[in-house]
Amino acid sequence: MSVFKKYNGKRINAKHPAYAAARWWVYRRVKGHKTIHQVIPTARTKEEAELAERQLVKQLFDRSFGQADTTVTFGDFVETTYRKYVEQNNVNKGAKNLYIKLLLKHLKDQPLHTITPQDCRDCRNKLQYGKNQRKKKSSISPSSINRIMSTLSKIFSLACEEDVLDRNPMQYVKALPEPPPRKRLLTTEQKKALWKELESDQLLFRLVQLAVNMPLRRGQLLALNEEVIDFENQRVWVIGSKGRPPRSVPINATAASVLRDLIADKQLPFPIVDFRKRWHPVLERAKINKPDGTREENYHFHDLRTYFASELIRRNTNPLIVQNLFAHSDMSITNIYAETDAELMLEAVKRLDEVQGDAVSQSVKAS
Repeated sequence: MSVFKKYNGKRINAKHPAYAAARWWVYRRVKGHKTIHQVIPTARTKEEAELAERQLVKQLFDRSFGQADTTVTFGDFVETTYRKYVEQNNVNKGAKNLYIKLLLKHLKDQPLHTITPQDCRDCRNKLQYGKNQRKKKSSISPSSINRIMSTLSKIFSLACEEDVLDRNPMQYVKALPEPPPRKRLLTTEQKKALWKELESDQLLFRLVQLAVNMPLRRGQLLALNEEVIDFENQRVWVIGSKGRPPRSVPINATAASVLRDLIADKQLPFPIVDFRKRWHPVLERAKINKPDGTREENYHFHDLRTYFASELIRRNTNPLIVQNLFAHSDMSITNIYAETDAELMLEAVKRLDEVQGDAVSQSVKAS
């Protein structure tokens, strides 16, 4: 029998001090290629763990010989169960529907119980190196592929919870290495050039003004209307994004002035039909983006969130306040946005000149 106890991810024996509290696990290879590797949370004794192991082996053989329901395909389970989970659990529905579409393209008709870890790796490989509809090399970044594969893992986990699968094949698939976050801050000259170019497009100029004064994404800004603005209490109620619920955010005098102007001109919600056709030419004329620049090289509207966060940090705002403004669940996410530019770092190290200069002066006086 291949049952044992694990503690902190390591196999232990009866001499280990945590042996009594540790959980029983089973690891069993059947006919050289079928693997059972999972925890037995209900087992309290070795005999109970061995009984659970025999039941798992029987279930594996039943599936192999067609005695279990093997008609459930990946596509069937996604449509009948996972889509319902997405609707009920307030996740980012837009992104999830896109991920589902990409996964169904590769796994839709495959019986759920036959999908192996290698099938998952093959799916990931097609996403990474496949071609898009225009027959060009896939432009999906490693971080996006990891999010898609995380969705695939969740689908399998849900199938395990529903007793459709015995194990999650994604537990053996490693995530792709992701590049470090690119630098998103504009130089002083680039900021001046951007503002100058925006003067020719008043509506876009107002949108950017709001973006650098409010911790909102583009979709949230474009959805603003007069009903959600409370000028008296200096708050705006914004729609939820990325699976997070709607919330209220504070507005400063600059944002309030821009919002009043937009209301007076009847420009809320923003009457922008094709945002990209207005935004990218401005960046190219300001010499910030190149027409043939890559995603890593070019500046994006979303990067204005970094502009907003960095300006707060420059003014010694408590990082916890920045985190709450952005509604981030973890400070590590906020740190990605809260970059410091070269000028600010130079000012920081120059303060040491003053400290050491004072020390030298005191030393001379003492001598």
